[in-house]
Amino acid sequence: MPLQAPQHSQSPATLHHGRVNAEDGERFGVVSTDGRRYWLKPAAGCLLRPALGDAVLICMEGTSGYILSVLERDSSAPARLSVDGDLHLHVPAGALHIEARDGISLDAGAALAVCSADVLLHSRHACLTTQTLQVSGERADSHWLHRHDSALHAHQTAQVHTAEFGDSRRRVEGHEDLYAGSVSQQVKKRLATAWRNPRPVRRHHRRAGWPAHQTRLGVLPCSC
Repeated sequence: MPLQAPQHSQSPATLHHGRVNAEDGERFGVVSTDGRRYWLKPAAGCLLRPALGDAVLICMEGTSGYILSVLERDSSAPARLSVDGDLHLHVPAGALHIEARDGISLDAGAALAVCSADVLLHSRHACLTTQTLQVSGERADSHWLHRHDSALHAHQTAQVHTAEFGDSRRRVEGHEDLYAGSVSQQVKKRLATAWRNPRPVRRHHRRAGWPAHQTRLGVLPCSC
């Protein structure tokens, strides 16, 4: 069955200036300069959504027509770009630059996908809040003047672990267990060990040796 051509009015299309004075969903009430009143929808190419009080350009063909564009509006009123369906911005050559003096708010709904060869972020303050976070890659470098980590439970797994500190202090309020295939410690200058409530523990083949002038073992008095 051959396709039928859309039916058009025999009246020629005319352009008029008008003013938006009403809104009903996707239709807008427009009063033309000659006093006629219309209920019109924005044309597909009218990306800036009309608002009350806007001066608009309308195209009429008989009793039907469209709002072609917004000509003038109050600068203090927010502007809204509206598109039905998917929108694709294509810049075949050059770059896309977005600049906003008072900030940018992005609501991606269900998902946000960013694909780029390089990502560069400069910010004086950044805050990330998420329920779960997964980061993976080949290498990660982190440099801070001050760093604080806090977690209710922390677990680390590594094939080889190396840590170098100028000074290191570790405090365990509860109990600490160390399991190792072998342990080797080297102390340059001084080794001091102290404990409260010493309890004799017998172990077979237990042997420890330190130079007497570099070793101090003491028992702290019990405060209980």
